[in-house]
Amino acid sequence: MADIIVKVLDPADSYDLASLDEIKTLLGLPAADTSEDELLGMWITYYSDVIATLCNRVFAKEKVIESWRGDTKPFDTDNGRVFLTHYPVVDTDIESITAPDGTTIDAGYELENASGKLQFFDATWSEPIRITYTGGYDLPDEAPPALKQALALLVQNARIWQSRALTSGVRSISHRESRVQFFDINQAVAKMGGAGPLAMANEMVSGLLYKYTRFYA
Repeated sequence: MADIIVKVLDPADSYDLASLDEIKTLLGLPAADTSEDELLGMWITYYSDVIATLCNRVFAKEKVIESWRGDTKPFDTDNGRVFLTHYPVVDTDIESITAPDGTTIDAGYELENASGKLQFFDATWSEPIRITYTGGYDLPDEAPPALKQALALLVQNARIWQSRALTSGVRSISHRESRVQFFDINQAVAKMGGAGPLAMANEMVSGLLYKYTRFYA
């Protein structure tokens, strides 16, 4: 496995995967109702970080310098390639690639923009190789819809759990001739041997995040 050292030169302004207005729209909340805005904003930031952690990567666009080295080289003379940690990457956003002797490598490679894969064709140098570039999404506007949907599901789950906590142990409320009974759909579905809405939402989140997860060999 390659040893990768990442130094952030220009951190992102925001790591949130969606704006407050987007989350309220996805959850079907009225834009004019601001009673939950502070809490929703906190959840957006919190669960955006949770998603980034689960996906093992930083989604926000940052300028970084990466040093690649290791026992199993991420590049060699036959099949040389490195997978940049911040992606997608535009060709013009690669500022420099330098070899161990300090020489600049400005040709003999190709960039796959979506995955951040750098494929070298005539690499004759050894490790470490250092790449200075800017990569990632300009958040929250450029975040893929799948990530926004996953974030909305997590925030919705948080709202549901909060609502359940407030009525925990309460089965009904009576006032004079009126009576309100609470129905927990998760428990009802569980008794029938199925997964409740919360469990199904978590499965959906896992499915949405899979294609955006960074795996290390």
